[in-house]
Amino acid sequence: MAGRTLHVISHSHWDREWYMPFELHRRRLVKLLDDLLEVIDRDPEFGSFHLDGQTIPLDDYLAVRPQQRARLQAAAQAGRLTVGPHYILQDEFLTSAEAQARNLLYGLRHAAEFGEPLRVGYLADSFGHIGQMPALLRGFGIDNAVFGRGVNRLNPQASPDAPLSERGYPSELCWEGSDGSQVLGIFMANWYANAMDIPSDQAACVARFEAIRDAALRYATTPHLLLMNGCDHTPCQLHISTLIGQAREALDDVVVHSRLDDYVRAVQATVIDLELARGELRSEYTDGWGTLTNVLSSRLYLKQANTRCQDLLEKHLEPLQAVDFALGGGIDRDFRAYLWKLLLQNHPHDSICGCSCDQVHQEMETRFAKVEQLADQLAKESFERLAGRVDTSALPADAVAVVVYNPLGTARREVVEVEVSFEQGVEVDEVAVCDAAGAPVPATVKEDHGLVWDYALPDDRFRVPFHCRRLTVELLADVPACGYATYQIAPSSAAPPPEPEVGDVIENEWLRVERCDGYTVNLLDKRTGRTWEGLNLLLLGGDEGDEYNYRQPADDALVGLEPETCGHHHDDEECDHQHGEVALAWSNPLSAGWALTGSFVREGADEHDVQQIGATVWLALPTHSPRLDVQVVLENYNATDFRLRAHFPTDTATGVVQADGHFEVVERAITPWSGWTNPSNCQPCQQFVDLSDERGGLTVAVRGLPEYEVLRDGRNTLALTLLRGTGEIGDWGVFPTPEAQCQGTQLADYSLLPHPGALAAEGVDALARGFALPLTARQTDRHPGELPPRGSWVALQPSTLVLSALRVAEDRDELIVRFYNPYATPVEATVQCGLPVTAVHRCNLNEEPAAALPLVAGAVRLAVGAKEIVSLALRC
Repeated sequence: MAGRTLHVISHSHWDREWYMPFELHRRRLVKLLDDLLEVIDRDPEFGSFHLDGQTIPLDDYLAVRPQQRARLQAAAQAGRLTVGPHYILQDEFLTSAEAQARNLLYGLRHAAEFGEPLRVGYLADSFGHIGQMPALLRGFGIDNAVFGRGVNRLNPQASPDAPLSERGYPSELCWEGSDGSQVLGIFMANWYANAMDIPSDQAACVARFEAIRDAALRYATTPHLLLMNGCDHTPCQLHISTLIGQAREALDDVVVHSRLDDYVRAVQATVIDLELARGELRSEYTDGWGTLTNVLSSRLYLKQANTRCQDLLEKHLEPLQAVDFALGGGIDRDFRAYLWKLLLQNHPHDSICGCSCDQVHQEMETRFAKVEQLADQLAKESFERLAGRVDTSALPADAVAVVVYNPLGTARREVVEVEVSFEQGVEVDEVAVCDAAGAPVPATVKEDHGLVWDYALPDDRFRVPFHCRRLTVELLADVPACGYATYQIAPSSAAPPPEPEVGDVIENEWLRVERCDGYTVNLLDKRTGRTWEGLNLLLLGGDEGDEYNYRQPADDALVGLEPETCGHHHDDEECDHQHGEVALAWSNPLSAGWALTGSFVREGADEHDVQQIGATVWLALPTHSPRLDVQVVLENYNATDFRLRAHFPTDTATGVVQADGHFEVVERAITPWSGWTNPSNCQPCQQFVDLSDERGGLTVAVRGLPEYEVLRDGRNTLALTLLRGTGEIGDWGVFPTPEAQCQGTQLADYSLLPHPGALAAEGVDALARGFALPLTARQTDRHPGELPPRGSWVALQPSTLVLSALRVAEDRDELIVRFYNPYATPVEATVQCGLPVTAVHRCNLNEEPAAALPLVAGAVRLAVGAKEIVSLALRC
């Protein structure tokens, strides 16, 4: 290949926290940047340093060296330090689509404080890539992606006509996202460390350059070759300009100390006939180990905390602030940005993936707790201001009002839990609940807290302590799309109806649930007559792997859940079990179910090592919905190196599985290609996973349980990971991680939703999202207001569309509404606005305005393509 140019990129892949805690890594970061600034000032031949595609190292450095801001800005403005575009380098499958959009939104703005942001989609070490990443990048004006995992390398010996599984991908390719967006893909086939630690000896230096060049040529389709001079936490080679000079003298090639964006532009100017990669990149045609897929289940308590925090910010704080703003309130963008950046600090792949030392994850738990505390408080304040605008003046004297909020873009009829307080001295044994029109609503008292002490913090005077009578009430709420509904709760003297006896069968309008042997259930869908047998089989096995990868022991024996006094082992999943012990059975106007108790008992390293995990399995059938809710409360007393999964034999006649993903529902093949040597084929999901055939299907909705596998057992059994325990990080060293064994109390929440037709056609996807994102409610007082008792702020049609964001724009006084079509069938969309909107225009993910759209009677109508993401800017 004539006219070759070797682009040397000085960099350090900066895992902010990993095998050492954050502060120890920061100690090395400060030394790195101190030295870098010195060499930039001293050596005019030093070209540029790539700060790993993220801006948070700047904040981490300046927290220690605030006096160096001007020098960093000068280096960035001179093009000698590239900053951005991300705030952090995130894991793509364990963080939400909106979180990844905020990562770029805040990263680009942060980078601009120092210089022109780097417009390179640098995804060096993500453990696989989501199918909508090209659309995300394009939405922020980035037309390329640089990555090191997710595809198989080019096989130069393969025929050009061979399938991709044999042929592989070159260094340069076209990556087409799920919605059709395309970016130039740069696959670092020789990794992001192919030119690290170049020797100083001239002969050795030249020989090394020749070897790097020849290795890059094996995969390159252009004369521009990428030489990444750095690796994880490596210091900058301060004399790299001398080494480059030695290479220039000896080689026929052009050797430049380059910037990553200059390299990308050079490639774009020379590439032709690019190989096409479509959708998500999860090492489909590799041996199955490269994307480190079992980080999905490492330290699941982190994934659950992250889900709670993302939901709080995306579906509560931002929308409630947006509505408050549209109705005349203010917006505190500073607090919002603070919370997002704090949460994003937990999103790097070695952090949220749970594959770091214990100290790292202890700090993460503190960050999650801080986000939950403050986001909940700010959302509460906005909610209370909105509730104060709702007219409750017709409220009876003895009642309290509650306002229920629905964050989804479709209407819902579901149970909501709310804490209500009556004045001290009010006798409350039972409650009567009505809607705003006075119609009775099914409800039950979940918990009577009795007389409690509390306090208020008024804005205009000193704190006010008080006592009150407090209850937790559950009621069946009917709430419009992305809107609210008001209910009245009053004390009642009526005796509660006697609860009917609950045997081994419970049922509602749609489903009949039979409790069976081994803590499993048979689920009859009355709409079709189809019975799903042996669902929720809980099995515990061993794990010889680490935080990155599950490895099944050769002599693994799966253990079923047994009554507390029992504990014997089973060689396979088709084993005999006993009935679970029923600790509680109930039936009330809102649900019926059982709480079953038992234990998993397995032998450890020797006969004296007996490991035990206690379990309580709550099975609840709502009266109002075709789903069975499950909560498993686990008490890991001493189990180590294990994996616990719930199994759902589906017997579906299908070769594909559908999983809720990022701005889409992803369809994946169940059986991997023939070269897949990893015995496991675990995959990610966000809010649900579904197996369907012509007769219907079974959807499993989850809350913070992102790892599933469809077993190739002849029954298409869906296995959902509930807990995994490991004892070391893995990868390059031996780093013990006792806290990764996940001992103590752990929770797993999921729901089973059988359906008679296709996933989208039956609306089960919306029901699954409703389980993952429950309704919320707040008490308010009696007052006049300009808002009616119920209303919708944003409603989407058709109901398959998913509302993804409602927020106040970052840089303008407008609202941003984002939704997407998760399926491959284009639709005609209607967005009905219940806010005082005066103008609407489309915008990109960076919230930059584009074409205006007609607004007719508060509605916008537009065509939405297959898996298209739509962002609208609303002026109120």
